[in-house]
Amino acid sequence: MEERISIKGHNVCYDRETTTQDISSILKTRFTPEDLTEKSLDDLHDPYLLCGMKEAVKRIKQARENRERVIIFWDYDVDGVTSTSILMHLFKTLKMDVSYRLPHRVKDGYGMKKYFIDELAELWVDLIITVDCGTRDVDVVRYSKEKGIDIIVTDHHAVPDVIPEEAVAVINPKRPDCSYPFKWLAGAWVAYKLMMAVAKEYMDDEKYKNYIRESIDIAAIGTVADCMTLTGENRTIVSLGLKQIKNSRSKWIRALIEDKIHEDLDADIFGFLIGPRLNAAGRMDTPYKAVNLILNNSDSLGKTLNEIEMLNDQRKALTTEFVDKALGEIEEGNNIIIYHSPDIRHGIIGIIAGRLTEKFYRPSIVLIDEGDKLVASCRSPEYFSIIDLLEKYKDSFIAFGGHKQAAGFSILKESFEEFKQKIQADLNAEDFSQHTKKIEIDKCVKLDEIGFKFLASMNTYKPFGLWNPKPVFMIENFEPERVSILWKTREHLKFENRYGFKIFAFGFGEHYDELKNIPKMDIIFDLSEDNWMWKRGLMFRIIDIVI
Repeated sequence: MEERISIKGHNVCYDRETTTQDISSILKTRFTPEDLTEKSLDDLHDPYLLCGMKEAVKRIKQARENRERVIIFWDYDVDGVTSTSILMHLFKTLKMDVSYRLPHRVKDGYGMKKYFIDELAELWVDLIITVDCGTRDVDVVRYSKEKGIDIIVTDHHAVPDVIPEEAVAVINPKRPDCSYPFKWLAGAWVAYKLMMAVAKEYMDDEKYKNYIRESIDIAAIGTVADCMTLTGENRTIVSLGLKQIKNSRSKWIRALIEDKIHEDLDADIFGFLIGPRLNAAGRMDTPYKAVNLILNNSDSLGKTLNEIEMLNDQRKALTTEFVDKALGEIEEGNNIIIYHSPDIRHGIIGIIAGRLTEKFYRPSIVLIDEGDKLVASCRSPEYFSIIDLLEKYKDSFIAFGGHKQAAGFSILKESFEEFKQKIQADLNAEDFSQHTKKIEIDKCVKLDEIGFKFLASMNTYKPFGLWNPKPVFMIENFEPERVSILWKTREHLKFENRYGFKIFAFGFGEHYDELKNIPKMDIIFDLSEDNWMWKRGLMFRIIDIVI
C-alpha cells in the first residue's frame, strides 16, 4: 500500500496491484450477490418483523373506526418532514381525522414536552404518533397516558436502557429485543413500514402495491438526507426511489428535477438537491412549508417554491460566514473541537459542526445560547461514536439524543465549563494520531480508457452513498494544457485537456498560483455523466491533487 500527501493534506492510499483490475471487479467486492440483484417491492422486509407493529396497527384501526382525532408529532429535519408526509397522505386517503404538530427548533428544541400534551389535550386529541423521535421521552409518554392520550412511537435513534413502557408501541429497529433483520433504517423508513402495515388492511393487492410504490421516493429522500448506509434494505429503498422519482406524485419534486433526469441519476439527487431545500425550511423558517410542498398537489406552488429557494440561499451564505468565523476562533490542540457562539443561527449549528469535523477529522460540538442554557449540535468522524460519548456524560444534560456520528444536547450554562473541561481531558487522553484524513483510491486510470462504457460499468453498482461511496480514481502524471480560474468568485478551477473532458476542481481557487505552471500532477477525482444543455458528456470532479 502506497501513501502520499496531497495539497489538501490527505494521506492518499492505493494499492497498485489492486487498482490494475477493472472497475467492476473492484466494486463487486463491496457486496454480496444478493445485494446486486434487481430490486423490487417484494424485496422489502415484512413490517410486522418490527416490535410493536401489530399493536400500532390495531390502535390506528380503532382510531379510524371511532373517528378519533390523530396528531402526527415530528422532528423538524428532512427525515421528520418525509416521515410526516408519508403518514399524512395515507391517513388522509383513509379519510381519518388527522393533522400534524412539530416543535419549534429554537423555542422548543428536539422531542416532545409535557406542554405539548396539555395543548393537544385541549384539542381533544385521542392518539399521537411520533415520527423520528420519542424513544427517550419516557416521562412525556407517561404524562400523556395520564391525560388520556395514547402514543405510538416510531423512531430510529439510539435506544436508552429505559423506553416508554406506557406507549401503545415503540417501533424502533434499534431496540435490542427487535428481530427486524436490518437495523439502520431512517425515521422515514420506519414510518413507511407503518404505512405499509396499515395500508395492507384497507387495500387489495394491486392497489396496495401501487400505493406503496408511489411513496417510496419520499422515503428515499429521508433515508439519504439522514445519512443512512446504502447497504441492505436501504439499498433497495433508494434504488426503487430513484426509479419512482421520475414519476413522483409530488409536483414540487417533479418541478425541481425535471431538467435533471438522465440515465446517470444517483442518490445525490436526494442528498444534495432535494434534501437541503426541504431542510432549509426548518433551519431558516418553519418546516411546515416543506411538508406542505410535498403534500400539496396543486399547480399554485410558485410562491412557496421561491421562498424555499430564498431560504436555501440564506442558509448557504450564513453557513459560509460562520464557518469562516469559527475557523478563526477555535482552540487548537484538542482531540475534540468545541465552539460556542451566541451569534450563530440555531438552524445551522449542525452544518457548522459537520464542516469542522470534515476539516479537522475530529469530533466537534457547536453551541449557541438559549436563555439560561446552551444548545449543542455534535458531529464525529466514522471512527468515533459521539452518542456513546454523550451517554457517558448524560447526567450533565437537560436532554440529549442522536446517532453515532450526529447528535445533540442541551445543558445549563452554569454546568457547561465543568463539562467542557471533563470532556476535553477525556478525549485528549486518547491517541487519535492514527486517525488521519485519508483518500482511498479505487483505481488508477489513464485518460484514454475513460468513456461511457467505463461509466456504465461503474454505474452498475449504484446507488452510491454511505458505505458504498462513489469510486475514487487517480490519473498519475496528468498534463493539463491549461489551468484556468472560474468566475468572479475565483473559488474554482478548470483543467483543459486534449480529450475535451470537463475537469473541474471546485473549491481549489486558493491553489491557482501553485498549480497554474506545474506541467505534471496526479489528479484524484470522481466521475459522473454531464448533461448540460441536454448534451451528453463526462464530468471529472477533482477531490485532491498530488504534486
